Parts: sequence; structure tokens; C-alpha cells
Amino acid sequence: MGDIVVLYLIQNILIFGIIFWLLTWGAEFFFVKKAHLAKKQFYECGFRTLSELNIQINLNFSMLCVFLILYDIEFTFLFPLLFNFSNIFMLEFFIILFFISLIVFSLYYDWQFNALSWQF
Repeated sequence: MGDIVVLYLIQNILIFGIIFWLLTWGAEFFFVKKAHLAKKQFYECGFRTLSELNIQINLNFSMLCVFLILYDIEFTFLFPLLFNFSNIFMLEFFIILFFISLIVFSLYYDWQFNALSWQF
């Protein structure tokens, strides 16, 4: 039984390693070098750039990713509730309702301040 688990683990590690290697190779293959002379200049702080690396990340995309990850984690906390619903006492039920109300309130708050929209 233990040998099967170890072989299964090694198989998953190898598959993950191959996929990671292919994605890394694809990123290097499709990488386009941009020559922005103004971005290589130093500003009022006086420090010169150490490398030619220039990564641009859209702030709206990163905020949307953070919110989606947070909501996924919150719903993952609620997942055991489906299997233990008959064993929940009154206090636990109100704690779960409070947690769900916090999720709904945070979603409403994000929606009102356009944190979930792609373009501001």
C-alpha cells in the first residue's frame, strides 16, 4: 500500500514539473524585449536601475485576482458545513451565519466601490 502512494506522489511531482517546465519555456519563447530608454533613467532618488527587467502588471487585474482568491478561501472554509450539517449546534449555526453575512457584506462593499469591475 505504501509503495503505491509513493509512486502516485512521484507521478504527480513529475507531471507538475513537466507542466512547469513547459510554461517557463513558453514564457521565455514569447517574451518580447522592449527598449524604453526613459524607464532606464534614474529619478530623484538617485539610484540607477540594476537590471533591464520591466514588468507591467495591471492593477485592476491584480485586485480582481486577490478578491477571487479571498472569496475562494472563504467558501472553502464553509465546505465542511455540507457534510456536518446535522451535527451543528445553535452557537455554531449563528457563527456560520455571521461568517456568511461577512462574506455577503464584503462582496456588496467591493461591488459598491467598483473593486470588482475590470475598468475603473
